Formats: sequence, structure tokens, C-alpha cells
Amino acid sequence: MSDLPIMEPLHFVEDIESAGDFERKHTPNISIARIEGKAHVTIDAGYYFDHPNEPGHFFNYIEVLVNGTPVAHFDGAAGLVEPHVEIILNLEAGNLITALASCNLHGVWKAEHVLEAQ
Repeated sequence: MSDLPIMEPLHFVEDIESAGDFERKHTPNISIARIEGKAHVTIDAGYYFDHPNEPGHFFNYIEVLVNGTPVAHFDGAAGLVEPHVEIILNLEAGNLITALASCNLHGVWKAEHVLEAQ
């Protein structure tokens, strides 16, 4: 996990349903299942529309934040690692989970989800 602030702009699509293919291929998807009080979080980049996964164009990392604080960072290698992450978080309802997915060509893309009660 980097202690350095993100120096490039964050791309955030508020309404994914009305977004174009370019935005949909870059915006990560967050899905959460509450199991025995824990948040089982799945993050997929390239979820809404296929994104390349080749040396010249790929997601090089996915980062997870809770209420703005980084809690996990996953690096990816082109062609070898799919941009799919699953983690379990010990969180109560009301916490904001943010996923950042970095495309090596098109910058960092953000999705957010407020954790709901079980």
C-alpha cells in the first residue's frame, strides 16, 4: 500500500447505467455479501464491459479504502492476473467502501458503496 497521495485525477461515474462503453470498461464494480457480521467484498474491474488485459493495456492495481483510509492494495501483471479481488472486512453498517482500479493508459477509476446492515 502506498503512503503517497494519488497525483492523477480520479474518474468517478455516478450513473453507470447511462455511461458509455469507455467509462463502463474502466469503472470497478463492488459487490458485498454480509456473512456472520463480516463484509465479503468482491471488486471487479472491467465488469460492465470487457477491458483488455495485455502488456500495453491492463489494470495494474486495485486498492480498497474504508472511509477514505487505504486498507488493501493488490498489484496486477498484464495477462497473468485478472482484475478481480475478494476480501473480508470486519465492518459495521454505514462504512464507506471505495474501490480504485488503475488502468495503465487511462488512469484511476473509482466506485463507492456504503455498507448496509445485515
